[in-house]
Amino acid sequence: MAVLAIMVLGVVAYLKMTPDLLPNMDFPYVVIVTTDPGASPETVEAEITKPMEQAMATLNEIKHISSTSQNSMSMVVLEFEQGVNMDSTGVDIQQKIAILQGGWDDTVGTPYVLKINPTMLPVEIAAVSRENTDVAELSEFVEKTLTNKMEGITGVASVSVSGLLKRQMNVILSQEKMDALSGRLAEAVNEQLDAAQTQLEQTRQQLLDAKAMIRTAEETAIAQAATKALEAVRDSMWEMEAQAAQLTDKLAELQTILQRKTELEMKKAGYDARIAAIERNILLTEEQKAEQIAAVKAESGYVQMEAELAEIDLRLAALGTDWDHLLEEIEKTSQQLAALQEKIRQFKEDNSVLAGMVEKITSGAMTVADGAQQIVAGNIRIDTALTQLEAGFATLEQSRASALEQTNLKNVLQLSTVGALLTAQNFSMPAGYIEDGNGVQYMVSVGDNISTREELQRLILFDLGMEGVEPIRLEDVAEVFVTDNSGQIYAKLNGENGVTLTFNKQSTYATAEVSENISRRFEELTQEYEGLHFTPLMDQGDYIRIIIHSILSSLAWGALFAILILYLFLRDLRPTAITLAAIPVSVIFAVVLMYFCGVTINMISLSGLAVAVGMLVDNSVVVIENIYRLRAKGASVFQAAVAGAGQVLGAITASTLTTVCVFLPIVFVEGITKQLFTDLALTMTFSLLASLVVALTLVPAMASGMLKKDRPIKAGLLEKIYPGYRRAVAWALRHKAAVLGASVVLLIGSAVLTVQRGFVFIPDIDLNTVNVTISMPEGCDHEKASELADEVTRRAMTIENVKTVGAAMSSGSSLSMLNMGGGSGGEYNVTAYVIVPEGESGKAAGEKLVELCEDMECRVSYAGAADGMTQMMTGSGISLRVYGENMEDLQTAAGTVAETLRSVEGIRRASDGLSDAVPAIHLTVDRAKAMRHGMTVAQVYMQVASALSTSASSADMTLDGQSMDVIIALSDAQKVDLEKLLELEIKPGSSLGGAVSGMGGGAMNSMGSAMSGMGGSSMSGAMASTGTSASAGAGSGGESFKLGEVATLEHTVSMSTISRMEQRRCITVTAKVHPDYNVTKVSGAAIRAVENLELPAGVTVEFDGENETIMEAMEQLVLMLLLGVLLVYLVMVAQFQSLKSPFIVMFTIPLAFTGGFLILLIGGVELSVVSLIGFVMLVGVIVNNGIVLVDYTNQLRLEGMERREAIVEAGVTRLRPILMTSITTILGLLVMAFGGDAGTALMQPMALVCIGGLIYATLMTLLVVPCMYDILSRRELRKVEEKDLTYEETDEAKI
Repeated sequence: MAVLAIMVLGVVAYLKMTPDLLPNMDFPYVVIVTTDPGASPETVEAEITKPMEQAMATLNEIKHISSTSQNSMSMVVLEFEQGVNMDSTGVDIQQKIAILQGGWDDTVGTPYVLKINPTMLPVEIAAVSRENTDVAELSEFVEKTLTNKMEGITGVASVSVSGLLKRQMNVILSQEKMDALSGRLAEAVNEQLDAAQTQLEQTRQQLLDAKAMIRTAEETAIAQAATKALEAVRDSMWEMEAQAAQLTDKLAELQTILQRKTELEMKKAGYDARIAAIERNILLTEEQKAEQIAAVKAESGYVQMEAELAEIDLRLAALGTDWDHLLEEIEKTSQQLAALQEKIRQFKEDNSVLAGMVEKITSGAMTVADGAQQIVAGNIRIDTALTQLEAGFATLEQSRASALEQTNLKNVLQLSTVGALLTAQNFSMPAGYIEDGNGVQYMVSVGDNISTREELQRLILFDLGMEGVEPIRLEDVAEVFVTDNSGQIYAKLNGENGVTLTFNKQSTYATAEVSENISRRFEELTQEYEGLHFTPLMDQGDYIRIIIHSILSSLAWGALFAILILYLFLRDLRPTAITLAAIPVSVIFAVVLMYFCGVTINMISLSGLAVAVGMLVDNSVVVIENIYRLRAKGASVFQAAVAGAGQVLGAITASTLTTVCVFLPIVFVEGITKQLFTDLALTMTFSLLASLVVALTLVPAMASGMLKKDRPIKAGLLEKIYPGYRRAVAWALRHKAAVLGASVVLLIGSAVLTVQRGFVFIPDIDLNTVNVTISMPEGCDHEKASELADEVTRRAMTIENVKTVGAAMSSGSSLSMLNMGGGSGGEYNVTAYVIVPEGESGKAAGEKLVELCEDMECRVSYAGAADGMTQMMTGSGISLRVYGENMEDLQTAAGTVAETLRSVEGIRRASDGLSDAVPAIHLTVDRAKAMRHGMTVAQVYMQVASALSTSASSADMTLDGQSMDVIIALSDAQKVDLEKLLELEIKPGSSLGGAVSGMGGGAMNSMGSAMSGMGGSSMSGAMASTGTSASAGAGSGGESFKLGEVATLEHTVSMSTISRMEQRRCITVTAKVHPDYNVTKVSGAAIRAVENLELPAGVTVEFDGENETIMEAMEQLVLMLLLGVLLVYLVMVAQFQSLKSPFIVMFTIPLAFTGGFLILLIGGVELSVVSLIGFVMLVGVIVNNGIVLVDYTNQLRLEGMERREAIVEAGVTRLRPILMTSITTILGLLVMAFGGDAGTALMQPMALVCIGGLIYATLMTLLVVPCMYDILSRRELRKVEEKDLTYEETDEAKI
């Protein structure tokens, strides 16, 4: 019943366990990304990176801190000790960040904290194609239809698309159009100013006529002229009062705008920080950045904020100012209002008599005769008005010069202004709800989005309200046209256009499950849309299926071989069946324990079961063989079953414990090795313990029922071997020195030869997919790169067995996150997947492709599909860090080290890490000279930055049914080049929006009001108004000047990235190792070469590459092996009750190592972490035969047999079980060792080591262990009886 229960639980557990490629691995890494827009790498390092490193260095269980400081961004990588609680650590990190933020500038964004996880790697990459569709049609179909269909796949976290043809609306500000429009505006201004001048001249003539009439006309005419002059004075007073009211309103509006604009700018700073953080996040692809930025800009708060900002800019422009000069304009308006109010007061005091006369004339209280009597006083006032009128002519000319200067639209229409206008006009947003009388609520929305290209072109930017000047539209100042990214993308599937989809899974879902869900959705869509095809280019689910199928096949073949061996040795189906039962029961028992311990079905855990399958019958073989032996001596079936199991209980328990205990020290192993091989240790431990239980319970029970009928064991091949073995043992006992000496020499020689071949981390896994990188030559453009990539693809398709080639350009592609290009052609490098049928060699196809493309301009290289995972764990090639604080010394040393590495044999190419060094221009602003122009360094920077900004993006639009980005850019003629940088015109206090409003607003109105009067004193108010408007139009500040007058230019070289490790500056030098060379051997040569270098003072070098990772793992496993040997010794001490006897058995360990080294040498396999696991296993496995042999020898001696006779007899008696257990174990590993497929490739070195060690050690054990026993166990053995352990007092003793 117990067996049946285990079988049921095992089946249920297996069905609930989901397969995965690798064990659940938790990387203790945290990445902190912080943005600081506009900051240089040096500033970022000093103000953000260093304080962040110092704060994080105090975290508990922190292991390493590394960082990079780039333009506007800091990235700090934290590595913690294994087993750290990442949840509590994350809280500590956030607390320390919060403390740091208090001391940062407002421009620094909120740090983004990311935990590194293996699920970040794509679970699948697939190419999409559709028959009879071009790139544009396919892109539209994928973007509008297919992407929506992909959403909601169970377990899929995100889907990113590469290779889409995207359209872009370009708004290129045309200098030619703006110059023409500026000319028309200048003509209109001149016309209005000419009209104003004509009115002033007519007024002057009227005043002169009035004065002449005062002298010569009769009383009636004089009275009439006086009345007109007095009315003009009255009109001037009214005009000044109206202007005072206008200035009061303007001042109030400016103050309101100041308050609201300040609120909006603070809100905008928050959004800008979020957008900057997204743009500087190197962990996101360009598509993901664009999507997240678009999502931010689509938020209602952002759109409303942009609309209000654009409206405020327009209001400021209408008021003759802009945001930069708002405070100056408020102060100026306040001064103008105070001055005008003072003039009104003085005018009323000085002209109180005339004012009274005006009122009397108006009311009829004064007669013409009365007026004539006061003509003399009026004549004086007319003379004063004429004087003021002459001053007005001069003011008008000044206004003309200022207004004409500001008709240049280049100062008005800047990128930010046009962008804000487009965002504000392309506006549609719910405003809220309104309720009618019946209680029904209606949602109120405001605005409509721009929907056509024509509508965009005809969009009104602003209306000056000037007679004869039409509203200024976008097409009047810019070229508006549509382009696409066809010159930037490259995505092909078997030479045809295609689009790639990249799927990332949620961390809580199994990879195989997500892959199956994606495949089902592909099938559904293929049936739904005719001609639609999906071609997986990389599918972890396929890798899992291939590898697990291969391992299960290996397990099944191992079980079959074990059955055959058992039958051949036992020559009876009954004991064969009994022993065979141990395999499925033990495996299912192990699966149950795996389920409850959280071990998944993956290539490592299944490999453990496959390796153990040959050992699962070992205990059962020993028990069944002993039962058979006792039956042959005449014991009953029940006696034989019970006694047979009891006699070997200690031996098989000890042998099982020795095998299991070698895996216990894995708890002391650190890093990736522990996470990778813990599942292997657990599955083997579970299965071997289960086999022990089965051998001691199920096997005797089945034997008592199935072996009732006595059948003598048939003589076989062993009967012929026994005599020869007796003679061999006798000879070995006589020549012990020769046997042991030869063993030692062979051990040392094989070990030295194996170590000299070098080390690797894990062997290559040859899947049916290979990644190909096509590196373009320097200076290559997109067209040339596309031609070369097409040719490489064509040649790849000619290779035998190649069925699919998917290729995409690295720029904007998700096929390769690691390929960042190199040289000027780097952005056009192409990454391709070459797929061959399942079971074929992908690397063979890669080698053939490299050979076919040797004559091409581009460089073609390849890597196995599984190499990416290996590189993620160990790195790739040689890497060393050059430390130092002085950047010049650091760069010099890095170049020297790289040049030295290039001379080392086996290194294919080396990089000095200085590719990040970029040419730079530094402008030094003379503060004193700048202040003479009323400018600070920050103000100069703002104008330089504005001039160097050549493009800006506006909100996305859907025009004519197509979604597209809108880019606003300057024409080539408007861009500032290096030669003209110092000629850049800087305008102190320049108003970017006030000129136009000054031309079309208050200035013209005030002049028109002034010119309507004909009386003398009216000109005082007119000229004051003209002067006021002219001042508003001209803006504040001094004359413009060239940048070169206040700044000097210096050419420099700057590091675009500053790297740090353990809070020290460093440059990473890397080198690629040729595939035909071993990385550890080449690294050793590189270390010796670098040690001989003379580096600048304060500069040090540390290697930290693949070699260091391998050697660290080797050290961990050697420690595990030594601890395993110690535990094995302790188990045998308990078994033999002796401190010396275990050394007899332990001498088999070096024998096993000799066999492992020999088979690695014969097979040409390098020593690896996996093969070292094989040596660890041998420590526990190989002593089993020695334990059985020594244990039986001791039993025979205790029964009275002479020592040498007992040694020989024990060897002959235990020969069969020793050979049976060894051969079943060897054959169980045979498929894994020589299967040659992807599933068995990872564990092949371990299987080879175990096979070689078992073959050699088994044969030698039968000869060497007797020799060691004869040397170390010369003393007579005495069995301790129960009476020896009890004590009874005699009567005499009692007395």
